Amino acid sequence: MEFLRRRREFLVSQAAAQRSEVSYVASHLQKRLRLLDIGFAVVQAVRIHPLLAVTSATLLLRTPRNRMLLWASRLFTAWELFEAVRKQWPRRQA
Repeated sequence: MEFLRRRREFLVSQAAAQRSEVSYVASHLQKRLRLLDIGFAVVQAVRIHPLLAVTSATLLLRTPRNRMLLWASRLFTAWELFEAVRKQWPRRQA
């Protein structure tokens, strides 16, 4: 009986260590896989709404190049501002 108790304690501690390790690895992978997840979401949206892809492609082809560059720079600036502000927001604890 003593053997089973010690074995159980060992297995419980080993499971806790493995959970901790998996959590650590998952937190690092989550950041890297975020872009992949966004890419899959875009592909799924295009598959559900193919007209969205056709409209976007048409707008890109019909827009003058300098106007596209202007909007791209505006979007990039807005994204940089958003990222700077987001880093200042406190994170919610899950």
